[in-house]
Amino acid sequence: MHIQSLNEDTFIQNLLHNFPVKEPLVGIGDDCAVIPDGQANGWLVTTDALVEGIHFLKDQISALDLGYKTISVNVSDIAAMGGTPKYAFLSIAFPKTIEKTWISNLIGGIKEACSKWNILLLGGDTVGSKRDIFLNLTLIGSAPLSHIKYRNQAQIGDAICVTGPLGNSWAGFKVLQNQIPLDTSVSQLLQAHFHPEPHLAQGIWLGSQKDVHAMMDISDGLDRDLKRLLKSSRCGAIIETSKIPQGPALLEVCQHNQWDSLTLALNGGEDYCLLLSVSSSHLAALQQAFHQQFNTYLYEIGSITAETEKLIYQECGKDFQFKEENFDHFK
Repeated sequence: MHIQSLNEDTFIQNLLHNFPVKEPLVGIGDDCAVIPDGQANGWLVTTDALVEGIHFLKDQISALDLGYKTISVNVSDIAAMGGTPKYAFLSIAFPKTIEKTWISNLIGGIKEACSKWNILLLGGDTVGSKRDIFLNLTLIGSAPLSHIKYRNQAQIGDAICVTGPLGNSWAGFKVLQNQIPLDTSVSQLLQAHFHPEPHLAQGIWLGSQKDVHAMMDISDGLDRDLKRLLKSSRCGAIIETSKIPQGPALLEVCQHNQWDSLTLALNGGEDYCLLLSVSSSHLAALQQAFHQQFNTYLYEIGSITAETEKLIYQECGKDFQFKEENFDHFK
């Protein structure tokens, strides 16, 4: 049996089965592992890899953006748990043909991101590579245990919300694939793909709100990540597609190139906004407070149902079908 006969989620479930942990530890299966530090606080630990030819192409992304992205995608995991990033450890593999200027710019991007979020880079490992560049970051954060949000806490009747528009990063990737000429909207989509901005402040604030139940970040697309949340919480959902936020740059580029913006919004990964479930009876007040705090919207897109792992998409109240194009590392 070859690895392509598995999928990423199946492989993770296999790891979870073979490496269980006992409370109060939280291990494989959420955005971060949780290690309690006394009675009140917990350490959050996450790790993520970026592999040349899989996650990026060296001739398409600048070294500065790649360094920044290496930090930011991990910060998003910490944000998803309601925490604050603290300490980083970087492992990196270079081929001997790499340019010194490229390395200097990569370090500059890492430094920019670490400075922005007050992260201390404390160590890691540097090795040679036969061909490709490989970066792996481990990030440690912290949060009050009472503020940490998990994927398995959604409750029947909860509203499902996201903290920003979806599909921009995936559209930026399609722009690269199709060599679309640059204009203002195209540049915005490329920026979303190359230089993602995790919703850290929003995650910390939402973590402090008792009416927020489950939370995770959208790294692999709304459709796939919502299914993970539903599986963890043993519930279902109904999503109203007309409520899924799509930005003006995405809509303009999709219209010009005859792309389906909704398909990009549902399938597209690397948006790094937050997906959460909220007590429906307190949603309006939370939305108002969120808007006052961040001058942006907490978008309601659906609701949690009792039908375990059943995800229904509707368009104006009628069932809606779309083509799944989820990325899987083993396919």
